[in-house]
Amino acid sequence: MDWSKTKTIFIIVFSLLNAFLYSLYVNRYNEDQDVEKVGEASLEERLEDENITVKGLPAKNEKISYMSGQIKRFKPTDLKKMGNQHYDITNGSIRTLKFEKPIALRNINDATSFAEFMQKYVYAGETYTLWSIDEEKREATFFQQIDNRVIYFNKNARVTLHWNKDLAVTGYEQTMFESLDAFGEKSTVFTASEAIKVLYEKGLLKQDSKINKPQLGYYTFAPLIETQVLAPTWHIRVEFAEGDEADYFVNAVDGQVIDMQAIENDKKLDRNKELESE
Repeated sequence: MDWSKTKTIFIIVFSLLNAFLYSLYVNRYNEDQDVEKVGEASLEERLEDENITVKGLPAKNEKISYMSGQIKRFKPTDLKKMGNQHYDITNGSIRTLKFEKPIALRNINDATSFAEFMQKYVYAGETYTLWSIDEEKREATFFQQIDNRVIYFNKNARVTLHWNKDLAVTGYEQTMFESLDAFGEKSTVFTASEAIKVLYEKGLLKQDSKINKPQLGYYTFAPLIETQVLAPTWHIRVEFAEGDEADYFVNAVDGQVIDMQAIENDKKLDRNKELESE
């Protein structure tokens, strides 16, 4: 027996056997993947099964970049044309502002009434949008926006309005970015459906809940001293069957859900600092 020829034959046979077994493995793996895809219900089907309704989804994928914002440092000359107002500029922000004669609001349940006030009495008031109304505290919160996209919960980009029992505005606090520019190239981000899927898979969407018009805005990505970087962020408001609501924010770049508890803690910390300085 020619051992060298026999060894060569064995090598060829084992090589062919390995190739055959590998092909079986690949085919079986692909079949399993196909079965999983066929057996896995789509997001729409899963939401329908739990009676979770979604309306007003954007019709196309968004291309958007990060934003870089320069914090505005107000000067007395900025408010020179704003009559009937006493203001206090602290660290460049309008910390407290009072009117010599309170300005009456037509209707605190009408966003148009607030918009009219902001445009007439607040510096660059048209660049802010109403976020919330707290009738018990008699205050309304506005967030600054850029290109119709809201900057969510940034202490350097908001107005808080106060009124008295006669529904007349007595004063407000204001901060803002004086320049907001694109940071980096535009890229396709998570779609609203993908952001909703993130919330669903984390168990944050209850049965019989409703989602209407997810909005793409910005949330703070890197807070620096004078400049901040803002990341594209989906705002998804969910109405639950019990009647209460929840606001969720999903980073549109990496799909991470923003910790709202951290936001609340920051708000309390800011408020405590304000009280200490009074």
